[in-house]
Amino acid sequence: MSKADTPKVLTGNLLRNGATVYYTGSGWSAHVAEAQVAATAAEAEELRKIGAAAYAANLVIDVNVVDVQPTAEHRPTHIREVIRATGPTVRPDLNKSMSPG
Repeated sequence: MSKADTPKVLTGNLLRNGATVYYTGSGWSAHVAEAQVAATAAEAEELRKIGAAAYAANLVIDVNVVDVQPTAEHRPTHIREVIRATGPTVRPDLNKSMSPG
């Protein structure tokens, strides 16, 4: 699988509180497992456009389309994104799951 073929999700941080969020197709979730996944370059480009519009509307900042593993949890492939998806590395008691529940 080439890098271009890697599934991708749209992420950002809420402007009001800085929380890491993922675009679900209809809104934003704190859980990467609920994210809408782009399987093609065209779908990833559509996510980029949605992210740019959300940024312009002051909904989110630090908007990025990031690579994820093709699993049910959509686990990010880069360590920075794993940390953003699960929480701080210094206080494991504050960590969150990648999926709700």
